[in-house]
Amino acid sequence: MTKLIVTHIHPDLDAIMSAWLLVRFNQPQYGDAKFEFVPAPTTYKNLPPDNDPNIVHVDVGGGKWDHHKPGGFSTCAAKLVLEDLVAENLVPATDEALKEMIGTAFEIDTFADCYWPGTEHPRMAFMLHEIIPALHRLQTHDNEAVLRMVFVYLDGVYQRLKDWQKGKEAVNEGEEFESLWGKGIVVKTAADDVSKTAQKMGYQIVIIEDTKHGYLKIKTAPAVTLPLISLYDKIAEREDKNRWVYHNSGHMLFSGSDKGEKKEKSSLFASDLLEMIEGGVI
Repeated sequence: MTKLIVTHIHPDLDAIMSAWLLVRFNQPQYGDAKFEFVPAPTTYKNLPPDNDPNIVHVDVGGGKWDHHKPGGFSTCAAKLVLEDLVAENLVPATDEALKEMIGTAFEIDTFADCYWPGTEHPRMAFMLHEIIPALHRLQTHDNEAVLRMVFVYLDGVYQRLKDWQKGKEAVNEGEEFESLWGKGIVVKTAADDVSKTAQKMGYQIVIIEDTKHGYLKIKTAPAVTLPLISLYDKIAEREDKNRWVYHNSGHMLFSGSDKGEKKEKSSLFASDLLEMIEGGVI
């Protein structure tokens, strides 16, 4: 029987993340769930919140997945749902990406985000927990439409955090080198956007060898003033330049990309690029 997930009208991040956890990580039970929205702090048809196994309440109603009761300020609905998913062995307790997401949701739900650095900056308008109430105020999307839009965003957050974790692990296993562009590292990984992770860890130039697609990418940090044109010219001595794209910023040089035209992949490897750099590219 199709489950019904009930939460409050104008659901916030905690409410939506609670529902998302059930739908994404307990697919047999909640994969095709329907949604209802009730005024806080009521329940669906004013029934007891945990009375019917096919009707569950999250972040509303005073049931097992609602923290709006004495002592509830020490947790949040999403955290309560995750704890049950872990207890049922549906989610590993070691899932660092989910733990990060729940930790952030808890900070937001208990208003601790007001202490985050830069909260007064307009860039905060891009933050999901700021966008959700704005969407409700627009009234161009109903409660379920907003919830399902945020589901997609949370899918992306979860994937990004997993990629970030894999990227950090790959950078820690990378091969460091010195170059005209500064301290560099060679990283072999299938994780996405590892160059940004490496730059945040202090590297000025990053060579990525994509172990899944065979792509190669060289990227320098924004503060680096020396362009990569000399390396591009050096590569052209070894193979057709049309296998490569030199970005007009001078900061990127890559062979193969999911963003543009599929070109013939380079016959070179990261080790070849490193040899050129250490050989004294000018």
